[in-house]
Amino acid sequence: MKLNSFAEQAARIFHERRMRIEPVAFHEVSRGIKACLVCMPGRLDLIKPAAEILPDIATAFPNRSLKVMLTSSIDPQSHDIIKRFIVIRAESGDYDTFSLPKKHFIAKISTDGVGIAIDLDPRPNLFNAVTVLRSGALIRTTFDKGIGLPYYNMIVGSEGQDPTSRTAYRMMASVLANFRVE
Repeated sequence: MKLNSFAEQAARIFHERRMRIEPVAFHEVSRGIKACLVCMPGRLDLIKPAAEILPDIATAFPNRSLKVMLTSSIDPQSHDIIKRFIVIRAESGDYDTFSLPKKHFIAKISTDGVGIAIDLDPRPNLFNAVTVLRSGALIRTTFDKGIGLPYYNMIVGSEGQDPTSRTAYRMMASVLANFRVE
């Protein structure tokens, strides 16, 4: 999904002014029982490598539900890994004029609360970024793709790294595994 620069700038200014940005003690927050939200990539060719680390994410954050948000046209029942989790699809009525999530979509995502939000889209995706931010998750992580605060407060990888590779997804799984709560 291609966004025009006006929509991206307007959203960034709006959210930077409205959201408080404070340090987060990851270990303390990760002990909570709130759900983990995983935003999948929008491109179909990136769904499979991203889906391969979903079991690792579920292992890193046991005893909480794992919600998987899809914006692509993939059928979740056709994918063996994705269909094991709670799947939330973004439909055409969930987007506003600027292709950002509407309030009712955020409410659907945030049902029962969200403690940790993980954006697995390696490319800048303002829909995912705003969804992660507005979900209420205190821990919001993604790959280094040039979008940071206020949307994300934990960036994985480096700017020169190719975030579309399986290696990048394995690295994300490894970083999240370090925060496993027993």
